[in-house]
Amino acid sequence: MNLLLISSLSVARMRGRSASFCPAPSVASMSRPLLLFVVLCAGVAHAAVTHIPIKSGVVLKPGEAHTITVQATTPVEIGWLAVQARRCTTNCVQATDLTSSMQYSIATSLGASKEYQPVSGKVSVEYKNVSSEPVTINIYRVKRTCEAEACKFLPPGQKGRWLVFKVDEFRSIVTSKDGSYSMISGVAQSGRPFRFRAVWWTEEKSAFAVNCSPFIARFLDNHTPKEQYRPYVISGQAVGEPANIVLTAIDTCAPKAAHFGVPEKNVFK
Repeated sequence: MNLLLISSLSVARMRGRSASFCPAPSVASMSRPLLLFVVLCAGVAHAAVTHIPIKSGVVLKPGEAHTITVQATTPVEIGWLAVQARRCTTNCVQATDLTSSMQYSIATSLGASKEYQPVSGKVSVEYKNVSSEPVTINIYRVKRTCEAEACKFLPPGQKGRWLVFKVDEFRSIVTSKDGSYSMISGVAQSGRPFRFRAVWWTEEKSAFAVNCSPFIARFLDNHTPKEQYRPYVISGQAVGEPANIVLTAIDTCAPKAAHFGVPEKNVFK
C-alpha cells in the first residue's frame, strides 16, 4: 500500500495500544460492524505493532479542528495519541471520518485507531478538540505484523462464518506457549465429537479479549461434572474445513447457556 500525505488537513483511522487505565469512548455516530476501533491506553502491548508518523505535535485549541488527507487504494489504519503534558480528564479529541457519507465520529481522552475504507483513492479524517483545554496530538499510520503462534494456521484472506459450539462435555484442551490459541476437544450437545482450534488473539494480546481457555482448563483439572457447565457456549467466526475448524473473533464463552440465541444453521452439530 502506498500512502502519501497530500494536505496539512487530516484523515485518520484509529486504533491504539491498551492499558491499565482506559476510559470509555464517546461515540457520536457509530455502527459496530462498520466502525471498528480500539481505545488507546498505555500499558499492555504484546504485538508487532509499528506506528509510522503522519504528523506529530498538532496543537488544537478548544473548538479547533485539524484534518488530514492521505492517498490510499486499500484500507488503512490510522491512529492518534494525546501527548500534551497534562492528560485529558474528559474525552477531549473527536475523530470524524470525512470519507464516509455517514461521517462516523468517536471521542476519547488518550487516543484511538481505526481502519478506514478509501473513497476515490483517499481517506480524510477530522480531529477536533471538544474540550475546554488545549491538546497536542500525534497522528500516525498503524502497521501490524501477526507474530502469534496462532498466525501460522490462519488461512490468509478467508472470510469466516458464524459458528456456535454448544458443548455437552469437554475432553481436552492444549494451549500454545504464547497463549494465542488452544486446541479444544469434546462432545457437542448433539452428541457429535468435535476438535477445533480457538484463536484468542493474533496481533495484540488484549486484556479485553474473550478467552475461554482458563475456565475450560479448570473444569478439566478439577474434574468438574459436566452437569455444572453444560451446555457451554463458545461463539465465533469459523474458517477452514469442517475437519479442521479454526474459530476466530470469539465473542462468547458462557456456561449453562441453554437459551443462547442462535439460528440452528449456525450451530455445530
